[in-house]
Amino acid sequence: MNWLTNYIKPKLESLVKKRDVPKNLWLKCQCGTMIYYKDYEKSLGVCNECGTHMRLPSDTRIKFLLDDEKYEKIKVSSNKIDPLSFKDKKKYKDRLKQAKKETKEDDAVVLAEGKIEGIDVILVVFDFNFMGGSMGISVGNSIVKASEISVKKNIPLIIIPSSGGARMQEGILSLMQMPRTVAALQLIEEAKLPHIVILTNPTTGGVTASFSMLGDIHIAEPGATIGFAGRRVIEETVKEELPKDFQTADYLKEHGMIDIVSNRQDHRKILSNILSILMDKKLN
Repeated sequence: MNWLTNYIKPKLESLVKKRDVPKNLWLKCQCGTMIYYKDYEKSLGVCNECGTHMRLPSDTRIKFLLDDEKYEKIKVSSNKIDPLSFKDKKKYKDRLKQAKKETKEDDAVVLAEGKIEGIDVILVVFDFNFMGGSMGISVGNSIVKASEISVKKNIPLIIIPSSGGARMQEGILSLMQMPRTVAALQLIEEAKLPHIVILTNPTTGGVTASFSMLGDIHIAEPGATIGFAGRRVIEETVKEELPKDFQTADYLKEHGMIDIVSNRQDHRKILSNILSILMDKKLN
């Protein structure tokens, strides 16, 4: 009986066992095109049919931007996990656990140090999949730490936001990160170091109203939604109908709020050119 149980049974189970199929084998673009996941990775999340820039995981973006896909992840100490003991339909603690499990990250931003064409940089990259990229205490800590490292090592800072704004589960503590991050970026300005922001879809709320619009140079992805309050709220306030492309990257560039709108695949080259000019000027 042991022979049947220990040898024959496992063999039979292995023959009939269902194979695991990746959940996201195909992705659907807003234009309706179905994109095979391998093609999604190769195109960096850009639809070949309509050019839509879909959301990109933070690690994929970091590897693309940095030389040889090499970088050092910088750990940031997190504050108390749930400072307000907040609960809506779910406990805030449970939402955090779920987000950490899904993204395999500690919070909505990742800090990374690496090189772009040989130039040392600090990256702060948001991941919208972590609670909508919302800004809480931990995100504020990350931007403060990134600014301090940038100044200490005399290297440029690049921030890539993708966020719905402040994290409501942390209340006023979340809103306090707005002036806190602005003050941190003042260190970069005083050190005369380049601070570049790449605006992705979406960049809204308190994130837009603080550090996201304080870069020396602003680059945006095509079609990205960038703004503070939502379209409906603004229309009801001003009692006027807004343009159809209002709060899009192209609209903001046309009105002088953004310097460059470019495809995601070109960002590494653009950053390399800008940094080489700015850092050469600083060193000389």
